[in-house]
Amino acid sequence: MATYGWAGNILRVNLTTGNISIEDSTKYQEYIGGMGMGYRIIYEEVPLTTHPHDEASKIVMGVGPLTGSSVPCSGRMNISLLSSWSKGKSIIDAHMGGHIGPRIKYAGYDAIIVEGKSSTPVYIKIDNDKVSIEDASHIWGKGTFDANRILTEENGREFETAVIGPAGENLVNYATLNTSFGNSGGGGVGSVMGSKKLKGIAVRGTGSVKVADINRVKELNEYMLKDLIGANNNHNVPAVPQSWAEYSAVGGKNRWSGAPGRRWEKAEGGPIDMGEQPCGDVNRIAYRTLKGVFDHGEVASNYIIKQGGCSACPIRCYTQYEMDPLADYDLPVYVSNTCVPVLYGKMFYPSGVKDFEYEGDANVILSGASSRAQDDMGLWCNYANLQRDFNWLCVSGKIKEVLPQAEYDSLPWEWEKNGDPRWAVEIIRRIAYKEGELATIGEGTLAMVEKWNLGKEYFDAINSNNTNITYNGYPKHHANEDSGQIGLLFNLMYNRDCMIHHLTNVENSGAPYEVTKATMESFFGEGCYDNKKAYKPMNRNKAKLAKWAFNGKQFHDSATLCNWMWPMTQSPSKERNYAGDLNLEADFMAAVTGVNYTKESLEFASERISQMLRVMTAISFNINFGDTNLRDTHDAIPEWVFEQDPDFAPFEEGTYKMDRADMELAKDYFYEEMGWDIKTGIPTRATLEKFGLGDMADDLAARGILPA
Repeated sequence: MATYGWAGNILRVNLTTGNISIEDSTKYQEYIGGMGMGYRIIYEEVPLTTHPHDEASKIVMGVGPLTGSSVPCSGRMNISLLSSWSKGKSIIDAHMGGHIGPRIKYAGYDAIIVEGKSSTPVYIKIDNDKVSIEDASHIWGKGTFDANRILTEENGREFETAVIGPAGENLVNYATLNTSFGNSGGGGVGSVMGSKKLKGIAVRGTGSVKVADINRVKELNEYMLKDLIGANNNHNVPAVPQSWAEYSAVGGKNRWSGAPGRRWEKAEGGPIDMGEQPCGDVNRIAYRTLKGVFDHGEVASNYIIKQGGCSACPIRCYTQYEMDPLADYDLPVYVSNTCVPVLYGKMFYPSGVKDFEYEGDANVILSGASSRAQDDMGLWCNYANLQRDFNWLCVSGKIKEVLPQAEYDSLPWEWEKNGDPRWAVEIIRRIAYKEGELATIGEGTLAMVEKWNLGKEYFDAINSNNTNITYNGYPKHHANEDSGQIGLLFNLMYNRDCMIHHLTNVENSGAPYEVTKATMESFFGEGCYDNKKAYKPMNRNKAKLAKWAFNGKQFHDSATLCNWMWPMTQSPSKERNYAGDLNLEADFMAAVTGVNYTKESLEFASERISQMLRVMTAISFNINFGDTNLRDTHDAIPEWVFEQDPDFAPFEEGTYKMDRADMELAKDYFYEEMGWDIKTGIPTRATLEKFGLGDMADDLAARGILPA
């Protein structure tokens, strides 16, 4: 077993008994770490009949061998748990950036297993090898910003903290775990922690990660930063023309948004101009991703302080704002986020929005207010399903049917009509505190549909707000609109939104299609990659590409790397013909751990984790619904995917409408690539034995769902 990369220890904390113990983590090295380790522990220790809020449920906070090692974009933590909100209540993950994952590693742990249930509010304090369960009654009920601040003040600034907010305490299914910076782990992890009366963790680690070949790691770092890395989502062409760049993005729209004349207007000491960021100039990488401008246009610059980011990442994708107009409403003005909550604020305002200080700044300000409120309440959005469901509720008029009249009248509708940022904050607060019928949308789309008898048609409807990609309660996350059959396939594979960026990072990079096509076909073969809204029928190479992306996500959440940035499929270097390097992950793993990883051996280890995910999903659906066929149930695709754009036919240029028969063929090819039974989509014994998962094959057989 390797003695490099991995810390070698697992910390187990039982909140019922107060027992704290240390275990050897080396037996889990074949599962890489993070997600893989978490899946194996949950499978071995938590019966899949367990309700996520039961005392017997467990949370596994895991980091991988690359976290804390200085590998770029490795400041991640993966949290494995059973879902409280998606169909089947099966295995899911929350994913966190920031600095807390590396701190856990520096304290000497590859994972923290939290089990049992406390009778009073507590937090876990980790000070290297000194671990204790501390009273949290004084921060129970507080928002995440206050609670994190208090824990830091009490324990010291060397501690990294993460806590749940009122949403988690009130067992709202859509609840998060948040750092003080706004890094959040979603998937409902906050509700499971709340059920255990666990407010959060505080971690100080003063150790280090042992690296097998530090000179090789340094060499690879320099190679990656100079020749391979792009901007956020690894976009490899600047949005605005720069003197050094052969190409710029069509329409000027991608995440390489930093450019001469674009500035951090509120930077301390005065505005800072982004200037140019040539490929190879590592000292200017952090100016590439002016994410606020990508999200909201040039007007956002008026409120930008700087870009922030996670440990070991030069990209800095977290835009940090000072939004002065919010002070007029007695709301906090400092906001930091990079993803969905800071994008969709106007969806809380179906009557429309109004600008504040600058023309076009309404969505910036309203998104800032709602994003900060969600972070403070510890409320997850399920990749904007929360916002979409609320918007639909209002636009459809259904809100008048499902809310009692007194509750409907109690809502401050004048705030909504006037575009008052307090409106979104109040809606979020009510959901987090489970106040009234409105709070149903915080229990999840599936729970909302069932409670209000909205039926299958809610998932099938053709409208701009419906992005539900299965009938399981979660929306698409860069699906057929980015990569046709490929994206749709891997969006079906999880029990929450897939969070796979392998293909959208290529398709939306800004580079011309001919350039990206040449790169992708050099890796995966002819016909593997289509232009956007110009999809061709399914073929075998597309199935291979889908498999690579699916398994690759498991590697990233196990290693633990940022899937917004990895893999290095492309490059901003003209000298490289804009081609990336798919061997880099294995090269880093070998340099850090001393294990002779190759691209092929790493893909094999990653696929082992994919097989575990599929088995646990099959078991959960069998337990909860008696299902013996994931193809027709878990993997079923809603009608809107095939019925949208009525003026277009499938495969016609200008649409990403899919063809039913073609998608069934896509499933055939993908299942064959994965070694799954074509009729049921369940792994065969031969496949599971191949990956050393014979015990899982026996489990499926005992339940009568192992394919013949």
